[in-house]
Amino acid sequence: MGTQVIDRRTLVAGGLAAMLPWRATANVRPPIPPRVERLTVGKRVTDMTVWDVERPQGIALLSTGHGSWPDRYGPYLSTLRSYGFTVLAPLHVDSMRHPDRAAFTREASFGERVADLRAASAWGLARHPGLPVLAAGHSFGTLTALCLAGALPHLGDFRDPAVRAVLGFSTPGRVPGLVTPDAYRGVTVPLLIVTGTADTVPGFVADPADHLFPVETAGGPAYGLVVDGGGHEDLVGGIGAPDATTRNRSRVLPTVNRFVAAHLRANGTVRRALPQWKPADPRDRFIVRNAA
Repeated sequence: MGTQVIDRRTLVAGGLAAMLPWRATANVRPPIPPRVERLTVGKRVTDMTVWDVERPQGIALLSTGHGSWPDRYGPYLSTLRSYGFTVLAPLHVDSMRHPDRAAFTREASFGERVADLRAASAWGLARHPGLPVLAAGHSFGTLTALCLAGALPHLGDFRDPAVRAVLGFSTPGRVPGLVTPDAYRGVTVPLLIVTGTADTVPGFVADPADHLFPVETAGGPAYGLVVDGGGHEDLVGGIGAPDATTRNRSRVLPTVNRFVAAHLRANGTVRRALPQWKPADPRDRFIVRNAA
């Protein structure tokens, strides 16, 4: 996901080339290497990987999949940085690399995930006040990101008012007892979910269509990109088979680019055109709900 792919037809139509996000944030200097900060989360402390940019234009909070860790998501992180975001990725307690993993049940670790992202948001805004915040995730991390946008109100008020939009690659699906029919009604900020027709998770998601449940039920502008043949780990970049990830990157990025331009750059021209957007590959499907 580090390479930006531009659809010529769409750039010419409407003259959007100068307005899309990568045009404003082209890097001519070597990227700033990541560093690890100690993030205080309530009474505990965890590692948080920070990928800075020279002139931040936003903050991206990244929540990884269950059991995973930030370093696995290199292409995803590079994409977020290419938009001018400083990326903050806490090491969740369910990660296989967290030293205290065994001390937390799965139920407890979910609450700690939300606490991690809220603490990361406060940390980032203390250093970059006023910047727009994107909550991003993959798989279980997408559910964490959605909580900061108002999801799962039956479990608590997790909303972070600084979050302007959510970008998720897959979701946990319809988890019984956790994802209720109204789980996403309170999500009123713009949302983009990227999934695929082969996006299944053994034991958790048997029907790929379940990943679209947030798009189908969110209370605000919601978009879904369904990549034909795309699987659970080869859409996000970094954790799937390299050939499939590379092949899918060019099919995913044009849509993500426009979503960021429309709803985090507040580019009205791109936002008005987004509901009519056609995916880069005609085999793929773009879903739009509640968007003017």
